[in-house]
Amino acid sequence: MHNVMNKAQELAEAILNSETCQRMKAAEIRLNSDEEATRAIAAFMEKRSAVENILASNNLDHDALAKAGKAMEEAEKAMNECALVKELQQSRKEFSTMMENVNRILRLVITGETDEEEGCSGDCGSCGSCSSCGGCH
Repeated sequence: MHNVMNKAQELAEAILNSETCQRMKAAEIRLNSDEEATRAIAAFMEKRSAVENILASNNLDHDALAKAGKAMEEAEKAMNECALVKELQQSRKEFSTMMENVNRILRLVITGETDEEEGCSGDCGSCGSCSSCGGCH
C-alpha cells in the first residue's frame, strides 16, 4: 500500500510540474491580475445570477427573463472575446485532455479495457507521446 501511495504522489507531482499544468496556472494568474478580464467575468456572472433569480421566482416574468437572457449572452460574448479568457479556456481544455489520457492509461493497465470510441486526441503533447496512447489517428 505504501508503494502505491508513493507512486500516486509521484504522479501528482509529475502532473503538477507538467508543461500543460504550468501553462494553465500561469494563465489563471495572468487572468486574475488583469482588470479588464476580471471585470468581464464579473459582469457575466452578475448577468447569469440575474437570470437564475428570475427563473427561481414564483411568478416567472417572461419579458424580464428574455431581457436578462439577452444581457447574459452579451456579457458572455464580451467575456469570451477577452484574450486572457480564451487563453485560460484553451489551457484548461489541454489540461483536461491530459487528465483524460492519464485516466485512460490507468484504466487500461488496471482493467485491460480501452475506450475505443474516444481514441487518441491527436495532440501528443497532452499525453506525452504516441507510444503512451497507442499512436495518433
